[in-house]
Amino acid sequence: MTVALSSERTGANLQTDPASFDRIIENGRKVRPEWRCMPVEARARILARLAELISVEKERFAQLLIREVGKPLGEARAEVDASVRMLEYFAGWPFWGRTGQVGVVSSLPEGGVLLKPQGLVGLITPWNYPLSSPVQKIAGALVTGNVVIWRPSPLCQETSALVTDLAVRAGLPDHVLTTLYEQGSDLARRLVADPRVQAVSFTGSTAVGQQIRQTVLQRQGAIQCEMGGKNAAVVVADADLRHAARRIAYGAFGFAGQKCTAVSRVYVEHEVADAFLALLSEAVSALGFGDPQSERTVAGPVISSDKRRELDGVREAALARGIPQLHLELTTVGDSTGGAFFAPTVFHDVPRDDDLMREEFFGPILAVTQVSDLTDAIACVNDSDYGLAACVFTTDRAKARRFAAEAEVGTVKINDSTPGLSVGLPAGGWKGSGAGVGELGDESIRFFTRSTAVIG
Repeated sequence: MTVALSSERTGANLQTDPASFDRIIENGRKVRPEWRCMPVEARARILARLAELISVEKERFAQLLIREVGKPLGEARAEVDASVRMLEYFAGWPFWGRTGQVGVVSSLPEGGVLLKPQGLVGLITPWNYPLSSPVQKIAGALVTGNVVIWRPSPLCQETSALVTDLAVRAGLPDHVLTTLYEQGSDLARRLVADPRVQAVSFTGSTAVGQQIRQTVLQRQGAIQCEMGGKNAAVVVADADLRHAARRIAYGAFGFAGQKCTAVSRVYVEHEVADAFLALLSEAVSALGFGDPQSERTVAGPVISSDKRRELDGVREAALARGIPQLHLELTTVGDSTGGAFFAPTVFHDVPRDDDLMREEFFGPILAVTQVSDLTDAIACVNDSDYGLAACVFTTDRAKARRFAAEAEVGTVKINDSTPGLSVGLPAGGWKGSGAGVGELGDESIRFFTRSTAVIG
C-alpha cells in the first residue's frame, strides 16, 4: 500500500551505522584537497552529467515521489524538471564570469577576490521536496569545491539513494558526497554539532531550524536555514478576480498545501470580498482532489493519517469558534476517503488574530479575511512571526511596486501565487522563516564559499 491509500508508506528502511560517523567525516576531509583543486569546469561537467541522468530517470523519480510522499504526478514530474534546471544552472557557474571578482578603486593597487570553498558542509533536507531541495544545495556546494555530507529525510530514502547512485554514475569521486540514512535524528544532531563541518544548510520547520542555528553559531560555523512560513496573498479591488482566485487556489492546495511557500492566508479588499469568495469557491472546487497517480490531481493525500487527524482537529476547533467555512463541491479523482486524505478547506471572515491567520499548519487549509485598503493589507501581512513569501494581485503597477517594497518577506510575487522559485534569484526568509543568506542564484555561491581579497 502507498501513502495515497492509507497511513502506511512503502519504501526503504536504510540505516547508516552510527559507528561509521567519524570515519565518514575523516574520509571527507581527506578528499577535500583533491576535489577543491579539480578545475571548476570539470566539477561543472559532473553536475551537467548528473542533470542528464536525472532527466533520463524522470518517470522513475516521479513514481518514487508518489509512493514515498504522495506527491501528485504532475507536481512530481515538475519537481524532476526543476531539479534538472538547477543542476544545469550551477553547471554554468564557471561561465558567469564571477568565479573571481576583480576591481580597481581610485589610485589603490589593483586587486581581486578569490572565492574558496567552505570545506566540509552538512546538508539536512525535508520530505516534501525529496529531489529538488537536496539538488539545489548539493549543486551549489559541489561546483564551488566543497565536500558534502547529506542527511535526507527518513521518509524519502529511496529517492535519496537514487540521487546518490546517479551522482556516482555521473563521475563524482568517492567520499565527495556521502549520504547518511537514519530513522531518527541522532546522525543529524551529530552532523550539526561537529566542529569539523564548516557549514550547515537546513530546510525544515522553524522550531528545528532555530535549534540548528544556535548549535552551529555556538561553534562558529556558517549556517543557512530555510524554515516555515505563513504566506499571504493580497487581492486589491482592481485585480483580475478570476485570475487571482485560480492562482490562489492552486497556490494553497497544490500538493495538499505541503509546501513551505504555499498560500495559507488571504487579505481581500472588502468591496470585492463577496465576488472573490464566489470565484474562489469555484476555483477550488475545480481542482482535482484524490489519487496522486492521476494527471488530473492537484491535491492528493497529506503525508500521514496522523497529519490528517491533526488537521481534522484544526478544522473542528475553527468551526467550534464560529468561523464560517466556504462551501465547496470538490472534483474527486478516484478514491479520496479515509487514510491520509484531507479535503481542501477554506475559512472566511476569519478574525485577524485567530490561529488560522497566524499559525503554520502545513496542510490544505486556507484562511480569508477582509481589509480596507492596501495599507491595511500590508500591515496585516507584516504582522507575523514569519516572512518567507507573499503575493499581490493588482492591475496597478504602482501598488505592486509599493507592496514589493514594504512586504517583510524574502520573496514577493506579483499577480501569481507564492509557490515556485526562479533558480537565478535568491530564495530565503525573514524573521522566523530564515537564517543566514538565501539559497539559489548568487546567494548559494556566497554561502558555500569564503572570500579572500588579493591585492597587488
